[in-house]
Amino acid sequence: MKRVRLIATCLFYFSRVLALPYLATAAYCIICFLFRTDSLQPIEDGKRFVITYPFTDTRFLIGDTYEFYYIFEMIAFIALYGIFFWLLGNIFKTFRGKKLFTQQGVRRLSIFYLLNFIVPLPFLIGHIAYSYEVEILVSLSALHFVLGVFAYFMAVIFKQGLNLQTEQDLYI
Repeated sequence: MKRVRLIATCLFYFSRVLALPYLATAAYCIICFLFRTDSLQPIEDGKRFVITYPFTDTRFLIGDTYEFYYIFEMIAFIALYGIFFWLLGNIFKTFRGKKLFTQQGVRRLSIFYLLNFIVPLPFLIGHIAYSYEVEILVSLSALHFVLGVFAYFMAVIFKQGLNLQTEQDLYI
């Protein structure tokens, strides 16, 4: 079990390291668009845009179109992958604990599988409606669905383990 805790600890910190830049980037994009900062620069006669690194002229993000749906989707994708990695870290955090089957662990897995089942659907529907890059989103949705299935199985196993552990604690 020590090896599992060590691996889970490494993966916990790795997922946090991945989550923070995504979340910071989403927050930075929201600030740029809400406050129309100097970091947001329209290009090609306002058809596209560039977001630069803070306090520089170096390009950070380049947008394909300056339409609300595209901007919303771009920021939502970035933010949701930040949340995805954060929640993945929470699952690894569960494996770091001394007690494996806990109510909090079941809740973390349930949130994670629901996120993977539900969140891709509006984006998939939106892409089908706007009919662009549907193949990419179908692939991503399928991957998240499979990941959600595995997380669901783990949540059921954890719930059963928690029930058995509670029964055993009551028996003793």
